[in-house]
Amino acid sequence: MTGKARTDGIRLAGVKLRPRIGTTAEERKMPQECEADLTLWGDFEAAAATDSLERGIDYCRVLTAMQETAVEREYSLLETLAYKIARNVLRGFPVNRVHLKLRKRPAVLLGQLDYVEVEVEAP
Repeated sequence: MTGKARTDGIRLAGVKLRPRIGTTAEERKMPQECEADLTLWGDFEAAAATDSLERGIDYCRVLTAMQETAVEREYSLLETLAYKIARNVLRGFPVNRVHLKLRKRPAVLLGQLDYVEVEVEAP
């Protein structure tokens, strides 16, 4: 390699989350189905070279961190949950950037749109 920083990506697609989320107390009464796509950016060459999870990203741990963040409290905004997940993953795993798309189907808008999606990136 040349000394240039690597930017390899790993994507977890279609992650199922069940947060209590919404702008009203009524909406937050019951967990709502949300779905996320998370891309982790970093240098994964050592993991590939050694074929060792100890040098890589444990997807199960990332998934657990995302799910725990989603249920640790109630959220009014999809944006708040998206940023909270992105920051927690960035702090908890050996990555240098995360990109998250988070979707939900608001009950109040059923029949008017498929879903609302927030997209965030945290360096």
